[in-house]
Amino acid sequence: MGVADDKTISAGSSAANAEEELAPGTRVGEYVVEHKLGEGGFGAVYRATHPLIGKTAAVKVLNREFSSNHEMVSRFIAEARAVNQIRHRNIIDIFAFGQLPDGRQYYIMELLEGLPFDAHLARVGRMDLASALPIFRGIARALDAAHKSGIVHRDLKPENVYLVPNEDGGHSAKLLDFGIAKLLPNSKGGESGHHKTRTGTQMGTPYYMSPEQCRGIGVDHRTDIYALGVMVQRVLTGTMPFDGESVMDVMMKHITMPPPKLSVYGFPAALDEPLTRMMAKEPDDRPATASEAIEALQKASSLAGFDAGSLPPITAISGAPAQASTAIGTTDLGMSAAQPAPRRSSAPLILAVVALIGVGAGGLVLLR
Repeated sequence: MGVADDKTISAGSSAANAEEELAPGTRVGEYVVEHKLGEGGFGAVYRATHPLIGKTAAVKVLNREFSSNHEMVSRFIAEARAVNQIRHRNIIDIFAFGQLPDGRQYYIMELLEGLPFDAHLARVGRMDLASALPIFRGIARALDAAHKSGIVHRDLKPENVYLVPNEDGGHSAKLLDFGIAKLLPNSKGGESGHHKTRTGTQMGTPYYMSPEQCRGIGVDHRTDIYALGVMVQRVLTGTMPFDGESVMDVMMKHITMPPPKLSVYGFPAALDEPLTRMMAKEPDDRPATASEAIEALQKASSLAGFDAGSLPPITAISGAPAQASTAIGTTDLGMSAAQPAPRRSSAPLILAVVALIGVGAGGLVLLR
């Protein structure tokens, strides 16, 4: 059984009050609303167009109750600031911010055509290394750019990655939801531009949280590298490395248990070391950068003579230590934390980035 099938721990998990929708033709900044693309407990997202140049965009509007909540607005603004500080092609672009006449906060971002990574995984189950590597590289480049700017994402997971079809017939990755991103203390400007968290406060999604993140102390860029390792295992094997009856069970396993090796799932033993390093309990034992971690995985595969375009037989993972799961489901525009492995097929895919993007806080755990 996965982490409590309908239990999550998140900020503001109550159902949102009914909100007045933005009618087609409503002007938001320089853009005009066409129609609503999606909504959740924290807000709604609309498709909009610039009336003069015809550029399309997505308008993310925070619900009224959260627009009056200083903490939520702080995270909403922090996301826009973080994205614009990094400015990378593998990170969604946010280019305007403001407030509606009724007090609701909004920002305007690029509109992507494609599908959420978790929705893709729900459809395919797992991916071969050859297909997954370009996606991993894009995510790694985005993380490295964020880390170079002194920003830690802290909620890396498939729901926060969007796949955009590219000219090669594959997918390019776009990293989303910097709502709980942290500006490292030694970065330019310190933490003054971002929401501050107290020592001992856990933030993230339990399935993907590093040991130090579970403890709420010592979080830096290496936390994102750990989460990338979790994602690699999920993508290649169809399983999460750690599962449990409760969120605390999962978090304790991240802290105390070694992750299962890829060889347990039928992959060559040479691939064990790169993933084990990514998910090392001690941050100092992990690769220095996300790109270094992914290149080590590819190099090990090549040296082992492994056909990266193949998958081990499904019977090879039947006895794996973690229960098989399909994708972590998209809910509430990406706001829910720790969604369980679905027991049945997912809902129809929404081919717009806003079906995934979290409004404000991202997948969030606050245990005080």
